[in-house]
Amino acid sequence: SEQANPPAKGNASFFKPVPPFTWHKKWAGTSWTWGEQTGDRGWSITELEEADAWHGRPTGDTSDVWSMRLPGGILLQSPRVITTGRAGICRLAWLPEGPNTDNDSSSKSQMEGIDSKLLRIEASVLALEPIIDEEEDVMLGFYPPILGSLRCDSFEKLGELENTSMLDKLRSMGELDQSVVKEEDKPVGETTQQQQERQQKQQQEQAQSTPTAAANINDASQDASTSSDKSANAPSSSSSSSPPLSEDDIRKSLKL
Repeated sequence: SEQANPPAKGNASFFKPVPPFTWHKKWAGTSWTWGEQTGDRGWSITELEEADAWHGRPTGDTSDVWSMRLPGGILLQSPRVITTGRAGICRLAWLPEGPNTDNDSSSKSQMEGIDSKLLRIEASVLALEPIIDEEEDVMLGFYPPILGSLRCDSFEKLGELENTSMLDKLRSMGELDQSVVKEEDKPVGETTQQQQERQQKQQQEQAQSTPTAAANINDASQDASTSSDKSANAPSSSSSSSPPLSEDDIRKSLKL
């Protein structure tokens, strides 16, 4: 089996795990293209541009893309629907090589070959082109699908990508204000210092509000005690308006 006898460097390895970050590298190599009108052409690519690195966008460039990643470093992309008058792009990318099988057993040496080569193929397909009877002016059917163009790439890894920060890209495109401070440019203790100042202000406000509340409570209790004393010392309205009867008055009332 392939696991028992792994292929040597330069040979394809079909059963291997491939991390998604493995696709995002700096690639260079050769490209061969074919078109119905342009014919065969060969190209030398010193460095692959980001717009052309579709293998790093597994879900495709539009919503009308069906994609699949298969074990062994294989990426498939195809259109969900091919409509009339619009070419459907079918793509296949493959990282064929697996880990090195050299005598050096270090992990770095073992993983050097897993992303050292990238193979890609891209084809445009035209389909559902109607067959029109010009004399009767009716549609008779559809032409079979045809190949519009073809491209084959063979790339070697040059190294790791540089300047991949999205903030830097937005600044270069003019979509982000230059005055925005980068995270790495901020002082290390700035956030901590702001938090400490905020906590100190809160503690000072609490210390100032605590004596005021206590004074208000003391004043309210003193007012309540004063009002209760006044009500206790004040004479009742019934005692002042109706004085007690004397014995003579009681006897006169009984005789009557």
